[in-house]
Formats: sequence, C-alpha cells, structure tokens
Amino acid sequence: MKRVTIKDVARMAGVSYQTVSLVLNHPEMVADKTLKRVQEVIATLNFVPSMAARSMRAIRTNTLACVFFGERAAYDNRSFQIQDTYWNNVVQVLSRVADGHGYALMQRSQIGDDATAYACVRDLFLAGRVDGVVAVVERTGHPVLEQLQQAGLPFVVFGTRDPAFSYVAQNNQSVTADVVDHLHAEGCRRIAFIGGERDGHVNEDVEERHRGYLAAMGCHGLAEYAPWALNGDWSLASGHRIARQLCAGADRPDALIFASDRMALGALKGLHELGVSVPHEVSVVGFDNMHYDDYCIPPLSSVHSPVLEMAQASVQMLLDRILGADGQPLQRVFPAGLVVRDSSSRASLQPAG
Repeated sequence: MKRVTIKDVARMAGVSYQTVSLVLNHPEMVADKTLKRVQEVIATLNFVPSMAARSMRAIRTNTLACVFFGERAAYDNRSFQIQDTYWNNVVQVLSRVADGHGYALMQRSQIGDDATAYACVRDLFLAGRVDGVVAVVERTGHPVLEQLQQAGLPFVVFGTRDPAFSYVAQNNQSVTADVVDHLHAEGCRRIAFIGGERDGHVNEDVEERHRGYLAAMGCHGLAEYAPWALNGDWSLASGHRIARQLCAGADRPDALIFASDRMALGALKGLHELGVSVPHEVSVVGFDNMHYDDYCIPPLSSVHSPVLEMAQASVQMLLDRILGADGQPLQRVFPAGLVVRDSSSRASLQPAG
C-alpha cells in the first residue's frame, strides 16, 4: 500500500506542503479556518508524519512503548495489574534493556476495535511521546501493524512470527517436540497438550507448540486423544480445573504439557487434591521457566524462554529502525530449551509407596 505523504494532504486540502508542515509543527501560526481544513484532511487520509522526517529534525523522545493489543486477560480485577507472570517479566526485561540504551519504556494495553487501537498508537507518535513500539499481538497479519508499517512508524513484534514484519520469537514448535521426546523417554505414552486462549482465540504461539506436539507424537507412533485436547485461559484456576477434569478417573493421561507455568502450577494443586502422584502417575511440564518452578512441590519441569535475548534483539532492531535503517524486515528466532525437574523425571525417583 502506498504511504500517504505530506504532499497528498496538501493537494487534498488545497494548500502548500509548507502549510501542512506548519499545521503539524506550529499550529499556532496557521489561521483557524486553514488549520481546521488541514486537520480534517489529515484525519480523512489517516496521515502520520514519517519518522524519517522527524529524524531529520533530530527530535527524540528517548522513550519506547511496549503495547499489548487485545491482551484483556493479562489483567485481573483484584489488583488491576498484569497477572500473567511471563508478560510481566517481558515488560520488566524490556525496560531494563531499554534503560541500558538510554531509553525509558512506556507500557500500554490497547483493547477495543482495530481502528481505535491504531489511533491510540498513532497519537503516541504524533504527540511526540515515543520513538518506537514493541508490539505484542496474538495473531499474524494484525491490521494495526499493517497501518503502522504503511505510515512508516518503527515497530518490532515480540513473540509472534509474522513474515510481513520485523519480529523476535522463540522456537516454539521444535522445543515442544523436545518436551514430548523427554516424556516418551520417561515412559509416558498418554500425553496431553493443554493450550491457552483468550476470548475464544488461540494465539500463534500456542498453535506452533501444538504443531510441535503433534509432530513428535506422530514420530513416536502416538496420536492426540480428542477429549484431552483442551485450552485453559492462562490462569491458575484453569490449570487446576483441567487437571481435575482429566485425571479424576482411571482413564487419564500419564503426562500433561501446559502452555504456561501458571496453568501447570494450578494443575499441580488439582492433582494433589485428587491424590494423584506426580510424576509417578502423571507427569507435568509447563512453559516459561519462572522462578517459582523451583519452589513448588514437586519442582516443575518447564521450557525456558530466552526473554533477555529476545528483549535485547528487539530493542536493538527498533533503535536501528528509529535511526533510519531501512530494508527488509529483520526476523530472529531464539532457541528455547526444556529444564527438567522432578515433575517429569520419573527415572530419578523411587516408586511411590
């Protein structure tokens, strides 16, 4: 799509491009009637000044924004804070990395229709509040990102592999296959994968993990059992509920792979309440390798996410773009790895009883 330029605005408004520039930079110098007409055209064309032009004026806010698009369930109603520990960790690490480059980090959550979300992010740039955005989205081809790219605004996607944009991500598919291989080596054959969803939508990360699970199961001559193919909502409570639902009877899985540590931690409580021994009867593995994994009972096996490396790369990619680097989208995938603890290591434990 052709990017709207300042000359397009001038042509439609019937003024010179110098007048449009004054409207953008010194509106107090423009007659009210002309100002209103140009602003209406800017809104109609959805025009955003290019960052290249801002760079030429050496205007810097030294602030980046981490923007969550549609991450409604990342907050809870009790504390009004991000309760998803993984994304809380991402924000903190991004802030630390940005600070090392002399930048502050602003965090925003954009909930609502795409037009509203785009307008909010665009206004951050127009108001001179941020130089670039780290975008957290749950799907590829996000229309807000397409609009930001069309407008020439610098951003990088964190965690979702979208070939149209610059991104950093981890190898979700291959590492989930490694988890299945580990569980199979420990003697598990009835392995269930529990994904996560928000508002009925499963994000791209989970779909990649599920593909890795299916591929590895097939390599071992195993198949997914449809009644066990469930999704939690990333909460502790959903992991607790699903574990009790799947493991209350004799016809149960012998291993549960959860798409997050929070759900896996809830599952450990549910299995304890049922009197199911972990890992002798049911093994449990999570994702994210949070610090509390070492302190639950039993310690939780989990996939380590390379958050620091991804944060460092995303900030550097963003700063390069802010400083004028052009070209094809930069895309980097970092290796994640399984950290084996007692919740899935049957070979290292004595039989129960």
